[in-house]
Amino acid sequence: MPPKPIQPSILLVVSGVCQGSRGPGGWGYVACFPTGVEREGQGSADETTANRMEMTAAIEGFKSLRGKDGATPVRVVSASQYLVDGARTPDRSANTDLWAKLDAQTKSRSVIWEWEPPNTMLYQSQAYDLARQALKRALRAGPGPEGGSA
Repeated sequence: MPPKPIQPSILLVVSGVCQGSRGPGGWGYVACFPTGVEREGQGSADETTANRMEMTAAIEGFKSLRGKDGATPVRVVSASQYLVDGARTPDRSANTDLWAKLDAQTKSRSVIWEWEPPNTMLYQSQAYDLARQALKRALRAGPGPEGGSA
């Protein structure tokens, strides 16, 4: 029997940052498509945690994959053990609002969750830079509604 061909997948690299253990934060993602196209997104929140920003980056990244990319498998890479472990198990006691949103985005997709140490991939640095830029913009703008752009 010939080997099964490897199905191309989308690489979604996510990052989240927070000033202090709770405070203003930023998120960013880079989606890399099998065609070579890249898509980026970023945003911020006034009062948050790094875990919530990492989860928000994943949620917003998946939202950007609608349409014809809906059937393509996704490989998610994060430096957040919290996100990767939480995505793999239904035992979640905190951030239930964001877990519900993430589950809704991933329920009909083939998803592989991978933890990588920070900055071991070029795209991790790129996603982290997007998150830091969003946080810096939010700090300059002062308190306001949660925002984002893709």
